[in-house]
Amino acid sequence: MMTRLSGPFFGWLALAALSSLLLVPCSFSQVPQLINYQGRVVVNGANFAGTGQFRFALVDGAGNPYWSNDGTSMGGPPINAVSITVTNGLYSVLLGDSTLPNMTAIPPSVFNNPDVRLRVWFNDGTNGVQQLTPDQRIAAVGYAVIAGNVPDGAITGAKIAAGTITSANIATGTITGANIAAGAIGNPQLAAGAAAANLAGNSQSAVGSGGIILAATQDPALVAAGYVNIGSTTIADGWQQRVTTIPPASGRFSVTGVWTGAELIVWGGWTISPLAFFGDGARYNPVSNSWTALPAAGAPTPRRSHTAIWTGSEMIVWGGINSGGAQGDGGRYHPTTNAWSVVTPTGAPSARLSHTAVWTGSEMIVWGGADASLNPFADGARFNPSANGNAGQWSPLNAAMTTPPSARFSHTAVWTGTVMIVWGGSSASIQLGDGARYNPIAAMWTALPALNAPSARYSHTAVWTGSLMVIWGGTNNSLSEFGDGARYNPAADAWSPVGTDMNTPGPRHLQLAVWTGGSMIIWGGLNNSTYLGTGGRYDPVSNGWSGISAVNAPSARYGSAAIWSGKEMILWSGIAGTTNYPNDGRRYDPAADTWTQLASTSPSARGGYSVVWTGSEMIVWGGRISSLVFYNDGARFNPALNT
Repeated sequence: MMTRLSGPFFGWLALAALSSLLLVPCSFSQVPQLINYQGRVVVNGANFAGTGQFRFALVDGAGNPYWSNDGTSMGGPPINAVSITVTNGLYSVLLGDSTLPNMTAIPPSVFNNPDVRLRVWFNDGTNGVQQLTPDQRIAAVGYAVIAGNVPDGAITGAKIAAGTITSANIATGTITGANIAAGAIGNPQLAAGAAAANLAGNSQSAVGSGGIILAATQDPALVAAGYVNIGSTTIADGWQQRVTTIPPASGRFSVTGVWTGAELIVWGGWTISPLAFFGDGARYNPVSNSWTALPAAGAPTPRRSHTAIWTGSEMIVWGGINSGGAQGDGGRYHPTTNAWSVVTPTGAPSARLSHTAVWTGSEMIVWGGADASLNPFADGARFNPSANGNAGQWSPLNAAMTTPPSARFSHTAVWTGTVMIVWGGSSASIQLGDGARYNPIAAMWTALPALNAPSARYSHTAVWTGSLMVIWGGTNNSLSEFGDGARYNPAADAWSPVGTDMNTPGPRHLQLAVWTGGSMIIWGGLNNSTYLGTGGRYDPVSNGWSGISAVNAPSARYGSAAIWSGKEMILWSGIAGTTNYPNDGRRYDPAADTWTQLASTSPSARGGYSVVWTGSEMIVWGGRISSLVFYNDGARFNPALNT
């Protein structure tokens, strides 16, 4: 975009000066964003005494989270607990006190919602994490935190009684121009002569003595007012650099995505035709709708079928495969420094692909997978990034006294807050319909029951709801596609079926699945050779499905990077055909059932296009690159957002 100022401007020297009356806002005292909460805990009929591990979340009436003590809750318990001393069953805590370990501040925006409830989980060290019921509704006291954050423009004339603002209420020098809207002070608000009297009292007039006024013409009125023409000048045309932020240059599939709490980070992946592996990535910010490329220096080698997890401060990429074979290394990306560091290879699992990785709150657990010849593994290891002075350390799973699941790849794994649950997958020649739970504290595997479990499958999806693991979709070696699933309840150690109705998505595998805090979203995937661009939302409470709008939805695809941001499902790229790897993405808002396009590349080079200005955006459309190649696309450029 070009910003221009042009034409002659004439300078006029003022012989006398006049200034203007200006206002500043009054200040507000800061309201602490803390809620004092007292509660009681009884374990097996007796008042608990000692140090308890508590987890807190502020949720709505349906359990959807607004805030949690460590920022990780999606409706289930937060990963990290707050240690609180309990005396005779009674405890007290300042919610939002960031000086406490694993406690984050409560955003005032939480209390813009009319129904806010406190949900509490408790762990006595013996019985595991338990949700305390019922949720406690926050009354008027909690809403006082928004008093220290009065929205801009909230105080209007209707809120101020006539005559209440007098000179006694305005501190000397506090009224400046930053606080007065253009044209806000005039008749009848300003008494006749008041401004002139104020200026005269300060020996000022319209422009400070020696000041200059620029005018586009030689104005006789200025001459008559006593101004002296001192000459003319021309302000030259000027250009301003405008940068269009773009996602990674090439679409791809088997790309990983993690959510940082503010941004989606995508990395790696591959294309089949032409065969290419990628070792680049980018960060997408949905607030600014913009992309920032990840640095190439120190990044892992290009690969696909790897894993990526978010620790709360960094993305850890590990494993995968490229043209050189299976990979047994990885990298750690730190957004705050925008730099990569190496995942130490000492003690790491053997090189593998199509494995799983979960984050426990302090460790990444890698399990299963296969080598380059698809020989499956039944082992894994734990990586602690904080050990060895933050250099990281691998340690074995140490479960020699119990039997892990059989070797497999293309399985699923979820972290419940206390255990990792592994289920399904393939063992090269057969598909599997079993699984087990791994407890890292006890270093013990426990087999899942077979009764009512889903049929054997791989390339399915699994989500953790906070109390249930939901398995859905997948395929088997007979190329049968599944449109069903089941729910596993660890507390009851039992399976129950996922309901089906008219809104249930059709059979598929390699689909996307995210948990919103209240429902599971299924979208895209593959049914034999058919690429899918449909999906559905599953509510485990009603055990029923609802549809997803097709308006502005992405093109049919699978293998996209996808995350849940706390409000939206964000997906990017994927494969839509052997040679079709769309370099675009969408954001899906389930509350509004709407899709929004992600920022994409600027239009390709062209001529003969049309361009219009809307008042806030430039829209480019159409054009051609030759006498035979024409374009039917375009883009909108917003100079204010530079996107």
